[in-house]
Amino acid sequence: MVGPGTNYPTLVVATDGKIVETNDAFTALSGYRAEAVTGRLFQEVIQCGSANRDIASIGTFSGVDLRKASGAQLSLLAVVSPVLDQTLTPYRYIVKLTECQEIPEVAQALAAIESRMEVSEQEQQTFVSSVSHDLRSPVVSIKGFTGELRGLTENFMRQIGASPGLSPESEALLTQYREEMFEAIGFVESSAKRVERLVNLLVVFSKLERIPLNDQRVDMANLIRSIVTSMRHRIGQKECQISMEALFPCLMIDPTVAERIFGNILDNAVKYLDPSRPGSITIKAGENDREVIFSVRDNGIGIAEYNRHKVFMFFRRATDLDIPGDGVGMPLARALLKRYRGRIWFESQEGRGTTFHVAFPKTLVV
Repeated sequence: MVGPGTNYPTLVVATDGKIVETNDAFTALSGYRAEAVTGRLFQEVIQCGSANRDIASIGTFSGVDLRKASGAQLSLLAVVSPVLDQTLTPYRYIVKLTECQEIPEVAQALAAIESRMEVSEQEQQTFVSSVSHDLRSPVVSIKGFTGELRGLTENFMRQIGASPGLSPESEALLTQYREEMFEAIGFVESSAKRVERLVNLLVVFSKLERIPLNDQRVDMANLIRSIVTSMRHRIGQKECQISMEALFPCLMIDPTVAERIFGNILDNAVKYLDPSRPGSITIKAGENDREVIFSVRDNGIGIAEYNRHKVFMFFRRATDLDIPGDGVGMPLARALLKRYRGRIWFESQEGRGTTFHVAFPKTLVV
C-alpha cells in the first residue's frame, strides 16, 4: 500500500492502532527496520500527545515526536489520511512524516504549484471563451442557410412536380431525389444543432468561476429524491431499483449546483446500466475526519481500464458503445465541485458496475 516510490517516511496503520507496513524512507529516518515496528502500536513508535490517543482521533495535520533507534529525538509533522472501504468506513490510515525544517520548503513548493495551476486554468478559460465565441457565428450561419436551402428545395421540387407531361418514371425519380435532398439537409441541421449545444456548454464552462453562488441550506436527501423523481420515466424503462441508504446531511450550497452535480452522476448511472439484467443504483452518504462523502453505485456495464482516463475529459466518452451523450457531464460536475473545494473520483469494474464518490468539506455541513 505504501509503494516503493513514496519519498516521504510513511507508515500504514490498522484501525486497532497497530503498524502494518512502513517504507524505506521511514527506515532511513528512524533507523528502525520494518520488522522492528510492524505489529507494534503506533503510539509506541510515534508520540502524539496523550499515550492513549487513538489513531482515528489524530488530526489530519499533527505535530508528533519520534525517538530514533540511535536515541535522538525528532519533531515531525504527521499527515494522516484514512483509507475507506466500500461502506466509507476507514480500514487503514496512511501516516506521512515530514521533518519540521522541511515544512517551509514544502509550503513554498505547494504555493508555486497552486500558482501555476491558477495561471493554467485562467488560460484554459480564456481559450475556451474565445473558441466558443468564434464558433457561434459560423454555426448560426449554417443554421440560417440550411433553413433557406430547405425552403428553396421545397419550392423547386413543387414547381417541377407541377410541370405538365411528367412520366410516372420521372415522378418516381423526383420523389426519390426530394427524399434524399431533405435527408441530407436534415443531417446538416442536426449536426449544426449539436455543435450549437456543445458551444453553449463551452460558454457555461468558461463562466463557471464567475457565476455567483446562491448558497443556502439544502437537505441533500430531498434534493437527490427530487432528481430521482424527475428521472422516473427513464428509470422505469430500465426496470431499475434505486435505494438511498444512511442519513444524508444538509449542506450550505447552491441548490442549482448540487442538482447539476448529482443529476449528471445519476444520469450516467441510469444511462450505462446493463440491459441484460435488472438495474440497481444505491446512493449512500458517509464521512471521514474532514469530509462528507456521497457515493452512487450502479451495477451497469462498468468502465474499461483503457477508457478510464476519459471520464473527466470534455467531449470524450468512456465507452465504446453507441450511447447518446455529449461527454460533458462528469467534467462539468468536477468543475462545479471545485467551487466548493470538493472532489470527485470513481471505482469501476468492467461488466460489474461503477461507483462515483463526491466529497464536500465538513465546513459546509449545517
